[in-house]
Amino acid sequence: MLKRFEVRNFKGFKDKLIMDFSEVHDYRFNDSFIKNGLVNKALVYGKNGTGKSNLGLAIFDLTMHLTEKRKTNSLYAYANGDSPKDTPVYFKYVFQIDEDEIEYEYQKSTPINLLSEVLLINKKVVLSFNYRTHQGTVISIPGAETLVFPETEGQKISLRDDQSLLRYVYRNSSLEKSSPIVKMMNFVDNMLLFRSVNGNEFYGYRRDPDKLVDMIGTEENLKGFQEFLKDNGVDYKLSFAEDLLTNSKVIMANFKKGTIPLNLISSNGTNALLLFYCWSLEFDKISFLFLDEFDAFYHYETAEYILNFVNKQTNFQSVITTHNTSLMNNYLTRPDSCFILDNNEITSLVGRTEKEIREAHNLEKMYRNGIFS
Repeated sequence: MLKRFEVRNFKGFKDKLIMDFSEVHDYRFNDSFIKNGLVNKALVYGKNGTGKSNLGLAIFDLTMHLTEKRKTNSLYAYANGDSPKDTPVYFKYVFQIDEDEIEYEYQKSTPINLLSEVLLINKKVVLSFNYRTHQGTVISIPGAETLVFPETEGQKISLRDDQSLLRYVYRNSSLEKSSPIVKMMNFVDNMLLFRSVNGNEFYGYRRDPDKLVDMIGTEENLKGFQEFLKDNGVDYKLSFAEDLLTNSKVIMANFKKGTIPLNLISSNGTNALLLFYCWSLEFDKISFLFLDEFDAFYHYETAEYILNFVNKQTNFQSVITTHNTSLMNNYLTRPDSCFILDNNEITSLVGRTEKEIREAHNLEKMYRNGIFS
């Protein structure tokens, strides 16, 4: 699980921003929102322009150089515009995986060009590399003893700045499945960010996008989608058909006088539900979910339904961003799992007030009254 995340000089985050998932308190409700002493289900609020979407892009930056999964195209303005020229963009991740604490930090000049990289396992440096001087070390990694680095020159390692040393060690060593590095890379490999504002926009987890109809795939899943829509007030009878022009499968809505392709009659809200349902079929495989502006097209009851749906999936850690303050209640979140992002800081509700917050308190009313300002 992700225990702590730090970023500096990335997009709107000029100064260091820290999101700490380990700041949990002894609340006696929604226990499943906490797992292994860490926030497992985070809900994030913030005014327009505070950086909620950029938070997701920042957390997923490590997928750019550690995985072959889908990369973001939203990083053209990578470094903060107010920082001095050539100021590095800094990232630090602390993972808690089983009994091991893994710290991974690096600096970049662009989305793909690394400047430095350091990996610590249980407070001990096991890997470090400076991409400017090509000085680096790999220390005490079982399975990497015979690793040969490309074009070694004395003590120097000749890796390009778009080649991660950590990834090189992972891919070219005989590491055991129990290795903390393998466990961390598996976690990173199965991180998923998606949002419905721009269609099926996603990062991580998969290399290439599939058509949503292909993600549903089976009659059983189509029936599940039909019930999912019905739960949210959309009552269609659905079936598969073949598009004779493209020889591809399409979803049809069936009416008394015939059938119509679902995509021709579905609203933005229905399209958002389709996207969510398709990705939910992968929820048993993912490790971390960032769901950005998840309820942009949802009625408030549907937003509650979706949030509840995610909250019940305890096998992965999730961060969900929203503007919907009706979700800010102790049924759908808890004070140490609900965060506010503003002024380059992200803090849980309990960390933003000296007042005691109890289960019976109306969090939305407290928020609107400025208690968490």
